[in-house]
Amino acid sequence: MSRQFLKQSVFSLLLSSKQKRNTGFTMIELLVALFIGSVITGGLLFMVVKLLETNQREASRSDTQREVQMAMDYISRDLREAVYVYDGRCLVKDSAAVNTSQNCTGLLDYLPEPISGEATTLPVLAFWKVEDLPQNLKTNCSNNAAAFSSTAALPVAVAGVPCISRRMYTLVVYTLDWTNGDNWKGKARIKRYNLPQFSDSAGAGGTQPEITKGWLYPAGENTGFNYWPNNKDYKPIAGYVVPVAATNANNQVLLDFVDKNPLIGGDVTCPNDYTVTPASASARGFYVCVKGAESNGKLNQEVIIRIQGNVAGRPGASNANIPLPIETRVLTRGVLNKNI
Repeated sequence: MSRQFLKQSVFSLLLSSKQKRNTGFTMIELLVALFIGSVITGGLLFMVVKLLETNQREASRSDTQREVQMAMDYISRDLREAVYVYDGRCLVKDSAAVNTSQNCTGLLDYLPEPISGEATTLPVLAFWKVEDLPQNLKTNCSNNAAAFSSTAALPVAVAGVPCISRRMYTLVVYTLDWTNGDNWKGKARIKRYNLPQFSDSAGAGGTQPEITKGWLYPAGENTGFNYWPNNKDYKPIAGYVVPVAATNANNQVLLDFVDKNPLIGGDVTCPNDYTVTPASASARGFYVCVKGAESNGKLNQEVIIRIQGNVAGRPGASNANIPLPIETRVLTRGVLNKNI
C-alpha cells in the first residue's frame, strides 16, 4: 500500500512539474512588456538624439565664434597699416550729394562692380595702406640698382616702379555680401577686395610692369585720399579709368556665417566724434565707426569694428538663430608721405 502511494505521489509531482513547464506568458502580458520596453527604448533614443543635436549645435557655435574672432584679428591687423580710412560721408555714390565740408567725393562711383554696391552687396570699410611690392618687381629693382645712380633713362623693367622704398599704395575694401546661388551657406559673408598699384604678375621676366587698371596715385600734388581719384577741384584726372569688375582673385571671401540685418546691441550707433560707416548701416551684421577722416591722413585714425556672426546654415544648426557679436577698436599707425 505504501509502495502504491509512493508511485502515485511521484507521478503527481512529475505531472505537476511538466504542466508548470508548459505554462507561458499570455498575449496581454507580452503586449504590456513590449509597450513598456518600447517606451523606455524610445525615451533613451530621444535623449541620445537630443544630446547629439546639442553637441552639433555647440560645435557649430564654437566654430563660428572662432572664425569670427580670426576674421576680426585679420581685419584689425590689415587696418593698423592704413594711412587713410574713409568714413560714411565719403563711402557713398553720387559725388554731388557728398558733404562738401569734408572735401570728399563719392568713392563708390570709382569702384568696380559688385564692390560699388548692388542689391546684395554693401561696402563697409575702405582704406588705403602701404605694402610691399610684388616679388617680381623687387627682383627687377635689385637687378637694375645701378641704373638709379645714372643720368640715363631707367630700364623699362623699373620705369615708374618705387624701387627706393619698394612699397606701394593699395586700396582695400571690405564688403558685406549676401548673394545667393553660390557655395556659401551663411546668411551673409564678409569679402575683401584690393586694388594694388601692381599685381603679382607685373614685371615678370623683366618686362615693363603694367599698373593695375583703375589705380591712381592717391597722395600726389593734384589729388588726395579723401577726393581720390579726382583733383582738388573735384574734377576727374585725365586718363583715369574705373577698375575692371572684381573677380575671385581680388575679391575673396574672408568670413561666412555673418548676420545680414541684425541689431547688434540695439540700434546702430557710434560714440561722439565717430561717423557710422556705411551711412546706410541702420541694422547690419558688419559695420564700423570711423574717427578722423576729415584730417585727410594727417592724423592716425581710430576705427571701431563690429561684427555679428550667426550659426544659421551650419550642419545641425540650419534653422538655429544664435547671434555671436564681437567688437574691437583699432588705432591706425600707417605712415603717410613715404617716398613712393
